Amino acid sequence: MEDRYVDRFYSVFDVPRHAGIDDAAPSGRGKTTRVMMFYDRAQNSRTFQVLNRDLSEKARKQIERWLAENTQICDTISGLNGAGA
Repeated sequence: MEDRYVDRFYSVFDVPRHAGIDDAAPSGRGKTTRVMMFYDRAQNSRTFQVLNRDLSEKARKQIERWLAENTQICDTISGLNGAGA
């Protein structure tokens, strides 16, 4: 079997309300937050952008920072083989 690698991709996903967002955005309790992630293997970079403009800039940055510090690229790539992919 040949190893396969992802060089670049965008992923758009919803972060559920129980994933720490309630702390970042009390006014958004009970709602999911849509996020876009970009991965570039050559640059070894991963960036997040919260797409929910109802949140304050501070709340969006807090969520983006949390995702960058608490997720791994393999979590997303593994999800490509899961249900709904």
